[in-house]
Amino acid sequence: MKYNNRVNNYLSTSQQMPGTHLTQDIQQKFELVFRDFKTGTTAENIRHLYAEEFYFNDTFKTINDIDTLIHYMQEAANNVESTEVEILDVVKGEKDYYLRWSMSMKFSAKGTQVDSVSIGMTQLRFNADGKVILHQDYWDGAEGFYQHLPFVGFMVRKVRDSL
Repeated sequence: MKYNNRVNNYLSTSQQMPGTHLTQDIQQKFELVFRDFKTGTTAENIRHLYAEEFYFNDTFKTINDIDTLIHYMQEAANNVESTEVEILDVVKGEKDYYLRWSMSMKFSAKGTQVDSVSIGMTQLRFNADGKVILHQDYWDGAEGFYQHLPFVGFMVRKVRDSL
């Protein structure tokens, strides 16, 4: 089967990385940054959770180094009024942990206040130091974000409603 570059990158990276080492407090580690994203995205918290090099994909962007991730997350936090993540479930697979979550996000788009709630899942893999080396989000960006944007949102809703 032929995949796009993003899928090929994820599949190649995830197959080459070793499986997760035993890690405790997965939920607490993740919540340090994501529970209250606006205040949790400090460089210290992000460095505590992520290794120096890793694979990160949140459906918007793919990042492989800590400094770029810190900049990206802090910029995202500055562009929202609030983002809160509630962990609903944590499951340990053969190589990875999977966190099912609910995300509430408040932001403004062209002067319109948006209150968005979405459900998603994050696949995490940890190195021997207990730091994330793989972070892959699975969530509906159209439902949680794009449908609320002016112009783009109209088209997203139109396509969704026609299916």
